[in-house]
Amino acid sequence: MLPTIRHNDYLLTFKVKKIEKKSIIVSFLDDKRFIVKRVKDISENFFTLSSDNKMTESEFCNQKFSANKIFYKAVLAYRYPFKFNLL
Repeated sequence: MLPTIRHNDYLLTFKVKKIEKKSIIVSFLDDKRFIVKRVKDISENFFTLSSDNKMTESEFCNQKFSANKIFYKAVLAYRYPFKFNLL
């Protein structure tokens, strides 16, 4: 998610029931990993994700994910020392 979010940034997130296009979300996968991506497109029951850095898109980009999953919206990134970034 460079340049918006870097490795070791801390994110302030809120659990949401409805996602919005272009928001940054955190979603947990079944194997206890999580992904941080931007919402690219939304349909009735699915949404697709993208990365802010088009040179390093991952396996999760452009796949359909169920909108019924639990996910969190990132609203603030904290980078040491003392740098805050509203998302």
